[in-house]
Amino acid sequence: MSEQELFNISQVCESLIGEFPDLTVSKIRYLESQGLLNPVRTEAGYRKFSTADLEQLVWILRQQRDYFVPLGTLKERLERNAIDLKSTTESNSEDTKAADSKAPLVTGISLDIDGLSRASGLPTEKIQELIELGIIKGRQVGSKEIFEGDSLLTIKSAKRLFELGMETRHLRMYLVAAQREAGVIEQLFSAKTKSGDAESRIEARKELGEVVILGREIHKCLLKLSLDGLETW
Repeated sequence: MSEQELFNISQVCESLIGEFPDLTVSKIRYLESQGLLNPVRTEAGYRKFSTADLEQLVWILRQQRDYFVPLGTLKERLERNAIDLKSTTESNSEDTKAADSKAPLVTGISLDIDGLSRASGLPTEKIQELIELGIIKGRQVGSKEIFEGDSLLTIKSAKRLFELGMETRHLRMYLVAAQREAGVIEQLFSAKTKSGDAESRIEARKELGEVVILGREIHKCLLKLSLDGLETW
């Protein structure tokens, strides 16, 4: 993308909905109303987002999704310029700043395996086991294997499961269940998400995100039901 290229709000939503299925035009407008975004306006009053605006929006959405940071805190950091939009984590102390020379390889919210280990506290050999099992997947960038998206959240969850007595091989049941579920959903939504109409694709991806969330809730309820008698919920 050119630095001078500007995007309307629908284009912004469509470009990011793959990573943020719950993103809507209304949410982007809300973030603007809270002072977290400041797109330029055309003479007709239409919003136009620059590449820098997109980077800022992605940073905001990832901070909310991955770290549950309140909007007020995000706004304060933006106003203080106390952020690095291309960094995975925020520097909240002098100790963190002093450790910059040891920071993991970062691109957006991308981390190499050593970075994942430092961020999660899980040894690299255990992370390697998760990779071999297919629980997380990376992409090759030069000599480094880089991990994006929910890899860090997955590893943190796996770490806690290990602490509770599970072993790496036990996590395969989650992988198999997810793959089966994905196969069914893909059959239902493949045509919709590849529609030639941009508005239809946005709506389809929004519906897809809703299906994922609803499926998660049903899975949780069914698991509790299946474990009835073993534990009091």
